[in-house]
This record gives sequence, C-alpha cells and structure tokens, in this order.
Amino acid sequence: MMPVPTLLDVCARRVAETMPFGGVEARYNRIPEPVQRRIIFWSFPRSEREIYMYSSMRNSSGNSSGGGGCSSGGSSSAAQEHRNSSFYRGGRLVEQGCVSDVLQIGKKGKGSGKA
Repeated sequence: MMPVPTLLDVCARRVAETMPFGGVEARYNRIPEPVQRRIIFWSFPRSEREIYMYSSMRNSSGNSSGGGGCSSGGSSSAAQEHRNSSFYRGGRLVEQGCVSDVLQIGKKGKGSGKA
C-alpha cells in the first residue's frame, strides 16, 4: 500500500508542474523554506528517461570537442541522433574523466572541464 502524500507535497508538485520557480518567487513575497524545498524537489525530472528527454530537446548540431581525447564525438546524420544528443555526449565526457564536480540545476549545468 502506497503512503498518502502530504498536502504540502500535493500542492508543491502542482505548483512545480504549472509555474517556474522564478515565477513563484516573483509572485509571492514570503515562501516558507519547507515549501520552497518541496517545490524545487518536484521541479526536476525523476527518471533517466525524463532527463534524457529534457537534455535532448535542443538541436545538438554544434559539436564542441576538447583536446586530449576528451571529445563529445559523433556525426550529424539522422542515424546518429541519440549519439549526438546532449545527454549522451555529457555521459561520455563524464565516463572519459573530462568533467569533474558535475552539478545541474534546472536547465543550467556546471562542471570543471579538463583539457
């Protein structure tokens, strides 16, 4: 039997589905910390499939390859669409040790690159 979600979680999830967090902050003067945390929690994708979908929405035609064997690789043919996706290229860079201290918040990513 699944636990019943709290009213806070139900409301925070609904807000996260309908408004960006910046809009919530701009509209309301004071948002209690626990409410902010739950809205932020529900604002991000949960599964690898969702993360792939959101990271791959942009056309990944710009191939930025770094030196020293740390390249995102891939061609621009339709058959290589998955391999050219931001999700796949990012995963390859992490696997090759080209990125450290990876952090992603919403649509913006941050990390330290290696040449």
